[in-house]
Amino acid sequence: MPAVVMQFVSHPKPGSDLATILQLAKDGAVLWRKHGADVSYWSVIGGEVGNYAFVARFDSIEAYGRTLASLGADPAFAEFQAKRLKAGQSDWVRSSMSIQVDI
Repeated sequence: MPAVVMQFVSHPKPGSDLATILQLAKDGAVLWRKHGADVSYWSVIGGEVGNYAFVARFDSIEAYGRTLASLGADPAFAEFQAKRLKAGQSDWVRSSMSIQVDI
């Protein structure tokens, strides 16, 4: 089964609080992990310098689907999304989903 990686890239707004951004990432990671994702957070130092990438990895497309279905049904995730948006600390840059290709 090919692995799946989702990446959500954001850029802090001028005057934002890095501690708040990092705490929101930690709070989000707790929820994603609770529902089955392997999560990491990255500071971009080449190309899109200053961006941050929230990365969720899954062992298979089935695991990806189960996690998203479970997240979508969790009221705590909806509350977190509202909290994150209300905080207004960063702007969305892009997101992507990749499927591993065996070589």
